[in-house]
Amino acid sequence: MGSGRGWRLVLLTVAVCLGACQPEQPIAQRVTAFWEARIQGDEATAYQYEIYAHTGEMTVTQYIHARSPLVKYLAYTIEAIQEEEKEAQVTVSLQYQVTVPGMLDLPLSMDIQERWVRSDNNQWYRDVQPTRLSATEAQQS
Repeated sequence: MGSGRGWRLVLLTVAVCLGACQPEQPIAQRVTAFWEARIQGDEATAYQYEIYAHTGEMTVTQYIHARSPLVKYLAYTIEAIQEEEKEAQVTVSLQYQVTVPGMLDLPLSMDIQERWVRSDNNQWYRDVQPTRLSATEAQQS
């Protein structure tokens, strides 16, 4: 009976480690996974790559509700990644369309700059939150 309990403990430990001990993914892989989820309209998966998922500042439900149903992402190209130790600037070329009821769908494209940060769990997260100024910086601007 003792050995059965030991195996259950080993299996539980492995299951926890598979969820929490994920190896670090290169930033290009994380950016690609994020935009693939967006193209597929899978906002729950896209959320996992946002800083909100790591910090808990926004739930997945809040994140999904904040997305515009009028914007559909069609394609993307990662143009550049400038990676430093804990932060990266990523340039993404996007093709998307805006659907306005009663009008033709508007195909559009643009290049965007995204900030990605490496968190304490060694994973990269998309961080498009506005930079918060300290009280001193706010007074100076």
